[in-house]
Amino acid sequence: MASLQKIGMFKQLSNIELAKLLGKLDRRTVKVGTVLFRQGDPGDSLYVIKHGKLELYVDATSGRSPQMISVLGEGDTLGEMAMLTGEARSATAIAATDAELYIIDRETFEALVEDLPSLSTYFIRLLSRRLTTTNEQLMTNKELTSQAIAKELDDFPSALVDLLLCCSPFPRISGRWLAKQLGIDMKEALENEPKIRRFIEEVDTSPGWYSLVPDTRQVMAEIATVRYGHEEILEQMSEMLDYYEAAQEWEAAVELLGLSGRWSEALEIVDRVKSSLDADSHIRLYKWLDACPPEYIVSRFERLSYWITRVEPHAGMALLDRAWSEHGEHYTDEQWIATYEWAAHIQAQRGRHQQSMEYLTLAEAKKSGTGSSSWERAPGSHLVQQQLARGQIRRLAGSAGGLFQRSPLGVWIAAVLVLVSLTCFHYVDPFGGLSRSAMDFIGIGIAAVILWIVNVIPDYIVGLGMVMAWVMGGVVSPEVALSGFASTTWLYMIFIMAFIAAITRSGILFRVSLNALKRFPRHYRGQLWGVVAGGILLNPLIPSSSAKVSLGVPLARTLSESMGFSSNSRGAAGLGLASMIFYGFTAPFVLTGSYTNMMAYGLASIGVPINWLQWFVYALPAFLVFAAVMLVVLHFMFRDVRQVRTISDDVLDEQLRLLGPWTRTERIAVITTLASITLLVLQPLHGIDSAWVMLIGFAVLVVSGTLDRQAVSTGIDWTFLLFLGVAFSFAGATQELGITDALSAFLGNHMALFLSSPALLLCVVILISFLVTLVIRDDPAVILLVTALMPLAQQAGIHPWIFVFVILLATDPFFFAYQSPTYLTAYYSSEGKAFTHRQGQQIALVYAAAVILAVILCVPYWRWIGLIS
Repeated sequence: MASLQKIGMFKQLSNIELAKLLGKLDRRTVKVGTVLFRQGDPGDSLYVIKHGKLELYVDATSGRSPQMISVLGEGDTLGEMAMLTGEARSATAIAATDAELYIIDRETFEALVEDLPSLSTYFIRLLSRRLTTTNEQLMTNKELTSQAIAKELDDFPSALVDLLLCCSPFPRISGRWLAKQLGIDMKEALENEPKIRRFIEEVDTSPGWYSLVPDTRQVMAEIATVRYGHEEILEQMSEMLDYYEAAQEWEAAVELLGLSGRWSEALEIVDRVKSSLDADSHIRLYKWLDACPPEYIVSRFERLSYWITRVEPHAGMALLDRAWSEHGEHYTDEQWIATYEWAAHIQAQRGRHQQSMEYLTLAEAKKSGTGSSSWERAPGSHLVQQQLARGQIRRLAGSAGGLFQRSPLGVWIAAVLVLVSLTCFHYVDPFGGLSRSAMDFIGIGIAAVILWIVNVIPDYIVGLGMVMAWVMGGVVSPEVALSGFASTTWLYMIFIMAFIAAITRSGILFRVSLNALKRFPRHYRGQLWGVVAGGILLNPLIPSSSAKVSLGVPLARTLSESMGFSSNSRGAAGLGLASMIFYGFTAPFVLTGSYTNMMAYGLASIGVPINWLQWFVYALPAFLVFAAVMLVVLHFMFRDVRQVRTISDDVLDEQLRLLGPWTRTERIAVITTLASITLLVLQPLHGIDSAWVMLIGFAVLVVSGTLDRQAVSTGIDWTFLLFLGVAFSFAGATQELGITDALSAFLGNHMALFLSSPALLLCVVILISFLVTLVIRDDPAVILLVTALMPLAQQAGIHPWIFVFVILLATDPFFFAYQSPTYLTAYYSSEGKAFTHRQGQQIALVYAAAVILAVILCVPYWRWIGLIS
């Protein structure tokens, strides 16, 4: 029985890719004699034979019986022609034995071909070979039979018969060799015996060379095999190759070896003689190697180098994918750099300039010494493409814009407003008890907010510019301006991002999610609960909402395909939205659910630190309310979903098997993460600060080799850390300049109506947060809201953690798609096929209601445990 890895179509894929693919495949068992499809039927599926044999027949003319054209066995595919062309079936398929098949429908097939260039290359070569074979067989069956040809040969002189049979094993044969070996002058023979032109002809492109007419060669070869036997024919081929070697007829030698399937020997010849050939000879030689399987090409780096410049861009990426996957562990840094530069050139040829730049970035990282053994230990196109895919999703989410779209006019308006803000606050008389420095600070801050809104300059550049303006304008001292970079929370963020890098670069997330799904029923409701459980389980382990949803939503998409749900159907949307909510939007409920939690926590400057366990206990009732509301609505909105097929236990087992046993890197990453979280939970007992707990875990990951220079340099978002350091400095500067006290007095006077009711005040905070995210999204919104609203907490007798928690819940709404990076990451990670924006907006309203309800219902609980006085 053919395992998935041994099937030619899937050999190029990594185990993680295979495991994800398996969930999209349907299985079918057929009995011997079953007609799978008939000639002329619509071609709506492709079949891969896992076990057994199938026979292909074409209808014969003149009332004769159908003619068998092929027998396919384990690992073969059929039905791809109709899938690619949209035409009806060109043959009838009948099970020659009991058989088990994988079935790929058109939608899945098109997605696979689009996403995996290696599959496109596979099908191109498969179709070329199959068309050639089928045409030869059909021509032979139509025009000639072996008996008719044999009868014609009976009328030939024995010398000419020997000539024809001698030529049959070879795609072409030299007239000089025939004259030397058989004593026959081919030109004279063709003139004296015109009837042999029926069987042999001169090669137009190679004067002095001859070949059998294509529709007779196969029959001649069969007759020669019967007459001479296999051993003698092999001996003839060996003699012919010796002749080609002596005569330096390299093209003929390569052609013969290639058609005989002896690709290693053919490539050895190319490797040996390519330096002595001119450009035209290179082109002709490459033509004969066009069908060479990629595994032979990528087996040597020098061979790949020769090849990569002589293939189409699409095929070139497929070769690089194969090379990275199978041989990257043996590459030197220089070779990795070369492959990245080739990939960049190929992507530029294909018009994919952003991906081209990303490959160039990888090459530059290697050149600058940040290359590492991580690529050598875990090489392959999976890691490269996983990184590029995440980058593509981030770009799509980032380019979704905001309330104000980028435009030249918008940039000029923003520039004017920035100048107005800086000028006005510098020259206007201080108010509210603020100093001149505080006024300048506010002007600079408002200018930064304007730039964040128009999103023309990267957030971290705006932040660094703000720090420079503070120092150069004498607003605060350099020590205060850079104080955020000296905080333990900033160090904690470095370490927690390192944990993300260690976990997301492996198959841990997918493995954990599959194990969660395996423990729930295989129907829609059961798997929806499995998705929820997987999200809850991963939430404290992965401190990145984007990383979690970029795993969870595609996984839900795979599940929906396995159940037969079409794109954006109610079933697909139910699973997709559930995974989005429970993988991405439950992050605020645990301290390690997102690094934004720690950012907001650090900005709040909470006097008595909150440990992991306290955060969990404080947020647990709110999570229960939130989860209950979301699940009830999801069940109601997507009720009565009709499942086309169930997920087989074998599919999940096979997916887990494909992932293989836990690798050493995965084991260390998981054990270190769990141990670190355990220490965070037990912090009340040992008293070690969270940052130093994470430092210990970070040290373990580095010393064990799980993290290396490449992972640290590319897996950690250093630009965000720059932005974060500025944000922490911002909070410190507001306190240094007395802005916090002034803001507290101002808000106290103007919001006194709400201070007497904690529930009402928190609802106002939620609504303000929703409104702010209409113009400022993501982390800048959290920074502004925490800084501006935190003074209200003390006046209202509410613990600062509650304000942090509520702001975190309310700064990721998705009433409009652009508001939430988490939502956009979820949407684009499924290519928009899991749910529509309209379905997302419906859930957005429910999300807002769930947040408000959870906060209101938790007020008595928080009062009971002393967080509200």
